[in-house]
Amino acid sequence: MLHKEFKNRFNRHKSILLLPIVLIFFISAIVSFVQLRQSLSILEQRYGTSVWSMFQLGVELHRFDDALGIYHSDPAALKQLQQRYDILWSRFPILLEGVDAKHLGKVNGATSLLNNTFNTVKSFESHLFDSPLVTPEQIANMQSVLRPYTEAINKLSLENYHYNNQSFNRDDRKIASLQEQLILLIIGLSISGSILLWMVLRESKLNRYQAEHDSLTHLPNRVYLKKSLSSHCEKSDSFALHLIDLNGFKDVNDTLGHHIGDILLQSVSSRLIDRIDREYGCITTRLGGDEFAIIQPSTHNEHDLKKVTDQILSLFEDKFHIGEQSCFIGVSIGSAIYPKHATEAGSLLTRADIAMYKAKELSPISGSALFDFKMDAKIHRRQELHRDLREAIINEKLYLVYQPIVSLEDENVAYFEALLRWNHEIHGPIPPQEIIEIAEHYGLANKLGCWIIDQTCQQIALWKASDFNSLPVSVNISPSMHRLDLAMIINKSLESYGLPKGLIWIEVTEDTTMQILKETQEVIPTLNQEGISIALDDFGTGLSSLSHLQQLPVQTLKIDRSFIRHIPTDKVSSRLVKNIIGIGHDLGMKVVAEGIEDLAAARLLASYQCDLGQGYLFSKPLHPNRIPDFCRDQKEKCSNSIA
Repeated sequence: MLHKEFKNRFNRHKSILLLPIVLIFFISAIVSFVQLRQSLSILEQRYGTSVWSMFQLGVELHRFDDALGIYHSDPAALKQLQQRYDILWSRFPILLEGVDAKHLGKVNGATSLLNNTFNTVKSFESHLFDSPLVTPEQIANMQSVLRPYTEAINKLSLENYHYNNQSFNRDDRKIASLQEQLILLIIGLSISGSILLWMVLRESKLNRYQAEHDSLTHLPNRVYLKKSLSSHCEKSDSFALHLIDLNGFKDVNDTLGHHIGDILLQSVSSRLIDRIDREYGCITTRLGGDEFAIIQPSTHNEHDLKKVTDQILSLFEDKFHIGEQSCFIGVSIGSAIYPKHATEAGSLLTRADIAMYKAKELSPISGSALFDFKMDAKIHRRQELHRDLREAIINEKLYLVYQPIVSLEDENVAYFEALLRWNHEIHGPIPPQEIIEIAEHYGLANKLGCWIIDQTCQQIALWKASDFNSLPVSVNISPSMHRLDLAMIINKSLESYGLPKGLIWIEVTEDTTMQILKETQEVIPTLNQEGISIALDDFGTGLSSLSHLQQLPVQTLKIDRSFIRHIPTDKVSSRLVKNIIGIGHDLGMKVVAEGIEDLAAARLLASYQCDLGQGYLFSKPLHPNRIPDFCRDQKEKCSNSIA
């Protein structure tokens, strides 16, 4: 605990610590560079010293004087004398120009003496080179003139030597001092650099940890999972992947708040680590939201796999206690085995995901499912239909048929229900419910719903143009369409075809109305205000209660066919339907019985005062071209029965 507190405190103050360390490092580096330059500058000053050049000049003066003496005794030595003169002459430019001249300039009178001596030497040139013979008097004169300068040059050489020696000693002390400072700076650089390197490595390790771990639960995340799956696949040892989705977590978030939801996720993580990872050697990861994944190593058969999935299910049988709150949540587990179901990480994830949705389908509360290749075929069919559905909507390969809804009193047509049809090139007729599910799953529901509304309005306009005054037509809306401005969409479509309001009704299922009541309660009243009648479809099969039914401002109640089918022979079904009809009437609703297929059921429903009927007894769904004739025939039939 103390270590964790220190770690948190260090993380909070690391930016404050980092600034002075970086400053120390860079200041030390700059000062070290400056001192190194100073040392090099001092060494450069010592390079090419003038001491040696001055002593060489003195030596050459003496050699020239000796050459003059030799020539005085042996006039044949003129050439040797001229050579010594040339060498002597060449010594002066070195001392009067460049680095040596700069150094000698610091010695008092040195430059003046050198210039005077050089001028004197140059005055000898005409005697030595222009005349065929140098007289003894000229030789003696040169020696006498040059001797004071030679003595002065010797003296200057000694002065220059002492001056340079003092400078050398001073520079040596300075270099030694700079070396000591440089050593201290190098130590500072080493320490601050080491700290910086440690912090960089630590930060890199922390960033890598954060990139591969979830910040809320500290479990490995999706990135880590993919790397781990790839690593396990490379080892070629059989293992299992379990994908876990929490059922009911959204309700906890919505009712108790996101803070409680976060604590719940942490509690779930703790249970999985304590009871799954530690006992079975598994690796639990969080994929995001309420989804987790578990890698179970060394899984050689379904028995090994079932031990872990049963243990996971048992973890969720006990309630979770979060402060003063407690809650139950379910879990859906989808499992896939490597290499039985897939030989690479991506496919294994996909197939475990397919199995997880199968588990949800089999048991909405808690359950598990092992991947089967039949599931894969179903997913491929769904993906293929999804791709083709987009094209079908654009290219109008879908179409609508219309089923009459008649009065049970006189069998006159009251209105029609528009029903969606799709004849797929490969799979043949696709059930409407499957079309809606695919559209909902892949985000096409709103587009499809708007297309149905527009096609229905277009058909009503065509009927009107052919002198058939259409009755209202009801359309089914998908669950997600309640988030749209339905009233605006319907009335705008009617207006675009020159039709009055009230010709388009909508039908919603119980589950959809529950979602509307939960999320957007103003939708249904707005539809009523715009003259759009609403029917509650498939009543009795959803999740609504009588109290919810009381809240719903709908005009029509449609009893599901599963209740109607058995009423002629099953007394319980018969009484139940009779009571539903009574409740609907008490709430001011018209009641429609769906799926009427025989006359006995129709007569019994009529005796219960059911208002309307729909089913094959009256008519199958019809192509729009057949609707006018059907309505005329039905009207004529009713007139004849009255007569």
